[in-house]
Amino acid sequence: MPVMSDVSRVSKEETSRFFPTLICAATSWEAVPIAQALHLKAASSDSFFGKFGGRSILLIKTGMGGAALKKRLSELPEGGVFSRVISTGFCGALKPELSTGDIICDGLPEALSAKAETIKNSLGLKVHFSTIAHSEEALYSPKLKKSFAEKTGALAVDMESSPLKSWAKEKNPDCEFVSIRVVLDSLADSLPAQAPQSEKMLSFIWYFISQPGSWANFGKLYFKQRRASKILIAFLRGLLDDSGDLK
Repeated sequence: MPVMSDVSRVSKEETSRFFPTLICAATSWEAVPIAQALHLKAASSDSFFGKFGGRSILLIKTGMGGAALKKRLSELPEGGVFSRVISTGFCGALKPELSTGDIICDGLPEALSAKAETIKNSLGLKVHFSTIAHSEEALYSPKLKKSFAEKTGALAVDMESSPLKSWAKEKNPDCEFVSIRVVLDSLADSLPAQAPQSEKMLSFIWYFISQPGSWANFGKLYFKQRRASKILIAFLRGLLDDSGDLK
């Protein structure tokens, strides 16, 4: 496998062979633990590569939202085609029966659905096979989430899966696309409003100084995030390990 600096010089077919699976996660809090769990090597601060379950994988951190995602995708090697693309990370619940740590699978192939059921039972997880709706902005309050749920009828919401799927299918109509997300915030949870989207420490320090009332919310979110991340990683590892049924 070439180092990442060489990837831009390989052909479309070689890129697909080297990195047949592309995994996208929005933030370092999502991408880095997944990369570590799949034993992927860091090529830069926002890209990781290696093999897991006999499959070559490229994992990239895209940033939050459609605009950041599209910018990051535009930086991938020109003409690169992936035979499968996985959108992963956190999502927000749109139904009251969902709670932090529930797994949502949207678009899972039939063969992998059976495998997911096995993992669900063996690990005692709550796994739902349903639609993840797209939102252009973070839904910070229960009121916003309930209103959005009424409009879409979806089980959960994220900000990246839909544009990523459009990009993947445009690059390769035969691409196998799946969104595998874990619920971070339940329908009744409020998220810190106007939280910084930058991951730089100075952004958070300034936010905490200017928004002291947000500290409690961030504290709760931190522990929810850790729990949700562990569950997502366990599920992904089980699903991708020796996944011969993933084309």
